[in-house]
Amino acid sequence: MKLIIKFGGSLMAKGREIMHFLRNYAEKKALSFIIIPGGGPFVEVIKKLSERMAISEDAAHWMAVLAMHQYGFFLADGETAPLIESLEELSNAGHMCILLPYKILKADDCLPHTWDVTSDTIAAFVANKLGEKTFIKLTDVDGILDEEGLLIERIHAKEMIEKGDKGCVDAELPGFLMRNKMCCVIVNGNFTERIIEVIEGKETVCTKLSCNLF
Repeated sequence: MKLIIKFGGSLMAKGREIMHFLRNYAEKKALSFIIIPGGGPFVEVIKKLSERMAISEDAAHWMAVLAMHQYGFFLADGETAPLIESLEELSNAGHMCILLPYKILKADDCLPHTWDVTSDTIAAFVANKLGEKTFIKLTDVDGILDEEGLLIERIHAKEMIEKGDKGCVDAELPGFLMRNKMCCVIVNGNFTERIIEVIEGKETVCTKLSCNLF
């Protein structure tokens, strides 16, 4: 069983602790976790530079993708999870690996080069390439909140598009999920028990963002 987990940059402070927990769980349960790193503070530098120096969207896009690599190296520091750069390497990646997406995106350059596309959509893209219809997004909030700050447990991607509401995901993700009939489960990675409950298909505090009717 392969699970694609997008690991948000907002979890950087506890990132390696969470990685260690996930690796132990994957080994214990004989699962395979493919970690897609976010951009974290590394991509924020590129955003600020882009604003000051008028970098083209193409250049900013690829620089931001490489920022994901930097976060990947950070998460791998002190861990046994290998860093891989191609889908072909997954067969020998063990129970957990960190996927660095630059070469994969260069080989299939189908995503828009705008700030609407971040590591969220890239994680969905990788999942889709692997034939997976669901991926997990770990972040530092409980999920998508409504106007009153209450958690939305389930929401259709079309509803997010119609409202123009991005919540805690990038602007491109709802459309990508719609086009490819996919689902994303957003969970607060600071609570490892919630991650496990999502993995095991149990009810927990999270948001399920889907293109299917519930």
